[in-house]
Amino acid sequence: MNNIPLLQKTLAEDWNKLPAVIQRHYSIDDDGASSCLKGRMEIGYPSYLLPLIFLIHLCGGLVFRRGKDIETQVDKTTSNKNTTVFWKRTLTYEESKKDYFYSQMDTLQNHELIETVRYGFGLRLKVSVENGNLIYRSNGHIWQYGRFRLTFPDWLLLGRATIIETPVSDKKFSLDFSIEHPFWGRCYWYHGVFQYCE
Repeated sequence: MNNIPLLQKTLAEDWNKLPAVIQRHYSIDDDGASSCLKGRMEIGYPSYLLPLIFLIHLCGGLVFRRGKDIETQVDKTTSNKNTTVFWKRTLTYEESKKDYFYSQMDTLQNHELIETVRYGFGLRLKVSVENGNLIYRSNGHIWQYGRFRLTFPDWLLLGRATIIETPVSDKKFSLDFSIEHPFWGRCYWYHGVFQYCE
């Protein structure tokens, strides 16, 4: 018997409000199962934030290199009885240079996930379905070492993150990620359109 996909567990009854093209993105429900997306993205941030972005990048939190029309592949795999989803994002730039961004997602409670990168750093994400769009909103950061967990607010770093996945067709959806700080404004963004690998 298959397990319930992690996002479906997190959204509960709101899962049924998602369009099929986005449900398919997350419908990996067996240990070791995987899914694949391909698309092209733009990544940007203001130059004056380069040192801070680089520091966050060293901890696995953000892609450092900016660019437009970046070929991107997103691979997701489940394990741990479908309680964790592992993400691998491969970005290929014009000169064939590659960058990678790894993370994992786990459910905290109904409508809330945690996305973890290197060295125990993570981002709490409130998840909702609004007008057929899947929306993640950050709800603070954590740093965990063993049983010790430290939490701190979004504004202490770059600000509040918002991720919106919007259906484009029955085979494609758009992804829009941005971070807004109450004092600095928009600090980081990426967006693109994705479809499923053949």
